Amino acid sequence: FLEDEMMIQNQFIQDINYPSDSYSSIVFEKSHFKKVNLPSHTFNRFECVDCLFESCDLSNVELIGAAFHRTIFKNCKLTGINFAESLLQNCQFIDCTINYASFNFTQLKRVVFNNCQLNESEFCDIKWNHLELNDCQLDKSNWVSTSLTKLNLSSCQFERLNLSPDLIKGFIVNYEQAITVGLTLGLVLDEPR
Repeated sequence: FLEDEMMIQNQFIQDINYPSDSYSSIVFEKSHFKKVNLPSHTFNRFECVDCLFESCDLSNVELIGAAFHRTIFKNCKLTGINFAESLLQNCQFIDCTINYASFNFTQLKRVVFNNCQLNESEFCDIKWNHLELNDCQLDKSNWVSTSLTKLNLSSCQFERLNLSPDLIKGFIVNYEQAITVGLTLGLVLDEPR
């Protein structure tokens, strides 16, 4: 199914399990992947355009420097996936488990996360434009060196975030989250007597 320097176009690929491997220069275009399992694979020079990944397991996959355009991940297991230094544009993650993932140094343009688990995931030094996180779990996620101006996490759940205090002006949270963020920044709450 996979080999170096290949393009997969207009395909429906279902119920495939592959042992860990490394590939280079692969392009997926206008394809639907359902129940495809590629855990612990490494992809170099990877591009994905107009694709749907449905109920796939891409846990611990290395996609450093990849490009994703108009791609949807639905009900996928992406635990430990590494999107570092990648470009994700017009992408959606719906009902996915993405704990322990790395999005460090990634460009996220018009990306939506709906009802995803992103606990202990890394979003350090990302550049984003029109990033939405709706009803996501973000506990212990790391946002150091990322501007949170106009980022709305008010529908998300977290008990702790790692963030850069100088980059939170305009960060949108609900009242309960404001206390959590304040405590993270070192505020001390005085209990009424």
